[in-house]
Amino acid sequence: MKKIYAFFCFLCLSVFVSAQTYLSEDFSGGMMPPTGWSIDGQNAQWGIAGSNVAGGTAPEAKFTYIQTISSTRLISPAVDLTGLTTVTLMFNHFYDDYSGGGPVAGVATRSGGGAWTSVWEINPTSNVGPETIVLNISNSDVGHSDFQICFYLDGNLYNIDYWYLDDIVLLTPLSLDAALTSISLPSYVEVGENVYLSGSVKNLGTTPVTSFDIVYRVDGGAGQFFTVSGVNVTMGQSIAFTHNIPLVFNTSGTYSVVVDVQNVNLGTDLNPANDTLDAYVSAVPWVPVKKVFAEEATGTWCGWCVRGICFMDYMAETYPDTWIGAAVHNGDPMVNTAWDDALPNIIPNFPGYPSGTIDRAGSDYWDPQDFEQGYLQRITAISPASVGIVNFTWDPGTRVVSFDVQSEFIVDVYNDLRFAAVILEDSVWGTSSQYAQANYYSGGGQGPMCGFESKPDPIPAADMHYDHVGREILDGPYGTPGSLPSPIPSGSIQSHFYTYTIPSSWVFEKLQFVGLLMDNTTGEILNANNVVTWLGENELTRSIGLKVFPNPFSSIANVTFSLEQPQDVSVRMLDMLGRPAYKAKTRHYPAGDNTIKLDGSSLENGLYIVELTIGKETYTKKVSINK
Repeated sequence: MKKIYAFFCFLCLSVFVSAQTYLSEDFSGGMMPPTGWSIDGQNAQWGIAGSNVAGGTAPEAKFTYIQTISSTRLISPAVDLTGLTTVTLMFNHFYDDYSGGGPVAGVATRSGGGAWTSVWEINPTSNVGPETIVLNISNSDVGHSDFQICFYLDGNLYNIDYWYLDDIVLLTPLSLDAALTSISLPSYVEVGENVYLSGSVKNLGTTPVTSFDIVYRVDGGAGQFFTVSGVNVTMGQSIAFTHNIPLVFNTSGTYSVVVDVQNVNLGTDLNPANDTLDAYVSAVPWVPVKKVFAEEATGTWCGWCVRGICFMDYMAETYPDTWIGAAVHNGDPMVNTAWDDALPNIIPNFPGYPSGTIDRAGSDYWDPQDFEQGYLQRITAISPASVGIVNFTWDPGTRVVSFDVQSEFIVDVYNDLRFAAVILEDSVWGTSSQYAQANYYSGGGQGPMCGFESKPDPIPAADMHYDHVGREILDGPYGTPGSLPSPIPSGSIQSHFYTYTIPSSWVFEKLQFVGLLMDNTTGEILNANNVVTWLGENELTRSIGLKVFPNPFSSIANVTFSLEQPQDVSVRMLDMLGRPAYKAKTRHYPAGDNTIKLDGSSLENGLYIVELTIGKETYTKKVSINK
């Protein structure tokens, strides 16, 4: 099935020109075309993606098919090559073919704004790459002060899915030049946790790289050395590494980590300008409660999207306390246009419908049937702050709702963070034909799918109620600009006020309100929380008969529950920002009815969450202390 939209994320293209020393320009502004670049033809089909499909270092450039026979060029700025006779171009690419007969792909040069001269071209009949291309260019354009390159496609632009480009480098190479192109460290870790540094080194020189040292220093301290030897990295190729000495942060705070590549081939690298990268790692004193926020692209017209309905429901039922799913509709009466338009840019490598992103993290999309795998990866991610929704009010007469999204920060944060607020609705239905759900699983030919195989295609509107519907994302899909300061000091409590008038067609009792903490620097959602206080107890809580009484209480409360078999049970209380307020020792309880006493005598008045953990399951109740 043909894909629906292009996905654009973030691009890093670098041009270097040098006889002895590089002159560089960094195209990392997050725009397409990048600053100084231009596009000739099919401008809207060029974008940026937070992936590494081309085999380079994410992010990368991405061209997406369009139904036309035409040509397009991504054109570099002019580069001064006065006095040179030869220059070398290196780049990574992946040509994602659709069905053969697609456009030719190539590289061309020009000077003085004149005609283009092709220096490399492929005419694929199947996928090509990922591969690194190294071109030595010595045509008549070299030597001019206004030399340009372009990457072009020419032909049937519908018979290609995507063309990915990355790590573009134009240079006169030195004999020995190893560049440290990427390092990977978590932004947030728990105090005392072992962390391993990884990254990538690229050979930009003519001599193969056979050995090098990776050295890191924390806050300017002693260097920790790791030697890579016995390799053969030729010009244009990269090699990944993982340092064998872990970083350990024994006290909370934010640390500077500086990493160098040294001692290349037991000698001196001739270009030290690209040998160093740095990062910040924050060690947190405690781990805030984490909830995972997922966005799924769906639509009633999409016959495969019953798979999304199936697995969104499964996740909500299986992880009711830590999973928040938003079904973002396209092309049907439940569409939120701004969110729908942004989603192909938010979901990495957007393949069409259904697909999704989890916490807007990672370099690829998630199919709904894999949501649980993505959730298990993200639920352990450490956030620099809790998220809570406080001061919630609702006026049924005016239908105005208001609340604060609030976070307590446990480390200093230097990235550009934002709050966001989302409104979701369950059990949305309508009588028009646009509410009928297309169903490609009908008849069972595609295998079982939550009973949809026994339903018709389409499923009549009268038989469909849609849950998790993304009704609104206040202030836009990328959060509220200026809602958080920068930097954010550790220990501070930050909040932002939201208000919204609920449309009369929405059922308030079926809504939930979600607060998000977004990292606008990386695009990641760091943490989330939701308010669903008007909904009844979930089935998971009812299954053990969980009760807390009296509620409210002043000092002592009873937590009662029933076990089918003996199990270890622990209980703790959290405030509405997710901070631990009280914890009882884990004990082994017999089958049958059990009671745990909570001592809230030392706690301040307010709302709290009682969190009961039985085996791998967690059950929650909201309680109030009122002395």
